[in-house]
Amino acid sequence: MNKKFRYILSGFLLIGVLIGMVLVFRFRLPKAQSTSAHFPRAQGPRDAPIQIVEYSDFQCPACQVAQQALNEILSASEGRIRVIYRHFPLRNHRWAPLAHHAAECAAKQGNFWRYHDALYGGQSSWSGNTEVPIETFMSYAKDSGLELDQFANCLTDTRIDDEIQEEILAGESLGVRSTPSFFVNGKLVVGADALRAEVNKLSSE
Repeated sequence: MNKKFRYILSGFLLIGVLIGMVLVFRFRLPKAQSTSAHFPRAQGPRDAPIQIVEYSDFQCPACQVAQQALNEILSASEGRIRVIYRHFPLRNHRWAPLAHHAAECAAKQGNFWRYHDALYGGQSSWSGNTEVPIETFMSYAKDSGLELDQFANCLTDTRIDDEIQEEILAGESLGVRSTPSFFVNGKLVVGADALRAEVNKLSSE
């Protein structure tokens, strides 16, 4: 069996698995709750005085910890902070590309943040899988209220991978080398502690 045939066969197998998962999870599906159609990966007022652009990896343990810090910062911000999420899956994380692809598919349906929370919340359960965690990602889609046929079709759309790669390259051009990295009002800081310190500094000014 040559390499090209194996890729074709793998593609058909993935599509078959996705169809099966749709049939399993589509029943009693809740309706999606839309966020902003124009900024599906942003939260907080557009004119907030503190703007945070986050480059993160769903399979990165440090990124999971940083989400807790970020949630606390947002809760205490009283509308003074806006966060924009950027994809930055690391090459050494096996399932990160697929996780980010799935999250972007959720964003296309206007429900990125709920799916984002599911990926980070369940990171320990799917990141160590030896098999492709399609079933887990489909279950997150169902729980997030996504339309499953649309979600499954999106998972096979290679244009999503191109969009994510563009964000990676953009981040690298700005100096991002590891995750989690944040631009706080344009200043690059790395890690949860540095993020807290910079936000506290700006909040006190």
